[in-house]
Amino acid sequence: MRAVFVEVPEEVVRHRRQLDLDRFDEMWEGELHMSPFPSWEHQRIAKDLTVFFTLHWEQLGEGACGPNVGVKPPGTPDLELAGEKTPANYRGPDLVFLLTGNEDRIQGGWVVGAPDAVIEVRSPGDETYQKLPFYHRLGVSEVIVIQRDSRAVEIHRRGPAEYERVVPEPNGSVPSQVLDTVFRAERGPDGKPVLRLHRGRMPDRQGMA
Repeated sequence: MRAVFVEVPEEVVRHRRQLDLDRFDEMWEGELHMSPFPSWEHQRIAKDLTVFFTLHWEQLGEGACGPNVGVKPPGTPDLELAGEKTPANYRGPDLVFLLTGNEDRIQGGWVVGAPDAVIEVRSPGDETYQKLPFYHRLGVSEVIVIQRDSRAVEIHRRGPAEYERVVPEPNGSVPSQVLDTVFRAERGPDGKPVLRLHRGRMPDRQGMA
C-alpha cells in the first residue's frame, strides 16, 4: 500500500532513524521517499551480484563497485530533516559502478556525479522506472534493471534524450557494454528462475543470482 504525506511529521522521521528504518530512503528534489526494507529475495539477489562483481570485476582492476551507495549531483545543497542535514536530491541504487579513473567521484561516502552504471533490483510496485530521468540527467551510461521474481534483465543505455532499451540476443542474453558482462535469465534445475552472468572477454568468469 502506498501512502503520501503532504508534510512528514518530524517524530516519524526521528522514529525511523532511531530504528534504522530510513536506510533505504531517498530524497527526490527535496521530497522524501520512504522505502520499506527490501524482501529477503531482493537482498539475496543484490548480495549475489555484489559478490560476482567484486570477484570478477572490481578485483580484476576494472573499477570500483559498491552496494547501496547514495548518488547525488554535484553541488547538491543540504536541507535539515528532523535536526540533521541530508542532501536535497539523491538516489540509492542496489549497486553502483565506477570505471577505473573515476573513483574520485567517491566523496564523503557518496558518489558525487554520474556512476558509469547502476543496477536496480526491481521489486513489484517500487519506483525503479521513475528514477530513470534522474540517472539520465546525471549522465549514467547504463541502468541495469533486474526483475526480482523472474530475473528478467533490462539494460537501459543512455541516448541523447532518454534511455534506449538494449535488444536481447536471440538466446535471451543481454550484454552490458560498460561492465563487459552478459546477463541471461533462465530456469534452474528446480524450475525456479535464476540469473546467469559471465564476463564478455572472460567467459570463464561466471556467476549466478
